[in-house]
Amino acid sequence: MQSKTIILLSLFFSAIAGLNVQGSFGSAVSVDADVDTTINFGIAGINPSLTINVDQDAQVTLSLLVSAETSPLPRGYNLLTQSAGAATNIGYTFNVTPSTATFSANLTGGILAQTALALLSQVNIKAGLLQFDATAKTYNQIAVAVPSIAQQLSFSLPSVGSYAFVAFNIQSPIPTFYGYARQLAANVANRIVYLVNATEQFAINVTSSVQTDLKVDYSTSISGAANFDGYVALDAYFQIETASPAQVAANLSYTFDQAVLAAKGITADTLVFAYQTASGWKIDGSATVSGNVVTQGTTHFSQWGVYGQSGTSNAATIFASISLIICTIFTLL
Repeated sequence: MQSKTIILLSLFFSAIAGLNVQGSFGSAVSVDADVDTTINFGIAGINPSLTINVDQDAQVTLSLLVSAETSPLPRGYNLLTQSAGAATNIGYTFNVTPSTATFSANLTGGILAQTALALLSQVNIKAGLLQFDATAKTYNQIAVAVPSIAQQLSFSLPSVGSYAFVAFNIQSPIPTFYGYARQLAANVANRIVYLVNATEQFAINVTSSVQTDLKVDYSTSISGAANFDGYVALDAYFQIETASPAQVAANLSYTFDQAVLAAKGITADTLVFAYQTASGWKIDGSATVSGNVVTQGTTHFSQWGVYGQSGTSNAATIFASISLIICTIFTLL
């Protein structure tokens, strides 16, 4: 009877304390449902490690993310090198099967390299976690953290995928996936950037009157007529919305590809943002073009598109008009 009691107590305390198992990078580890399980990938229980709780029996895999698997980082971001057992790396790819399993997971990285610690000691530099979409070649900033006394970083993982440990300047734009709800603090300027492709990107510099979530979706086509009043669509449309009503002051910026403009016969200095209404597309305010970036202010969100006019540029049209007037004057004289 005493031995049975000891066994039951042992199982009870094991359930409370959770389970520790040894794992290896790239190999699946079996995890039982509803048990806090810590998978150690270092030697003798040394981090990196992954603590996970799943709602059903599952297979959990953690693989090393190497530099060759990532795309160029967003401006102001740098990779943080850390130890990973006998190797060094900059992040991890995390997977759980079956895909129907729901989980909570916390990842603790390896010991940060001295170069990484030196980078984080600089003014305005913080440590963060970027989720990497290998298909779209884009990033999404997930969290910000401070290194522990053991010189390691820990983050909660919201979903399966690839994650890179980074240092970033707090004044840099926040990289975000399309369709991702990015929280806006009230009365604080937020600059958020979304990648369209290797040469084009969309950015919002926005201040909201209330705390709310901002979501942007991107598409290359819309229902109904795209062109209007002599304006030609660049086929770049952005559905912008907040989760709750808010007064916003925002600048929309689009980094365009000159080859796209040339193919459509559009001149850069005619580019504008237009928004869609029940009666069609409308232009609200004026845009400025600097280099390959068109920027325009707005105080409301809806579906926006980038447009331009084909033919002679505004500057050339004005010059031609002035020349015609001068020639007319001299003819009359």
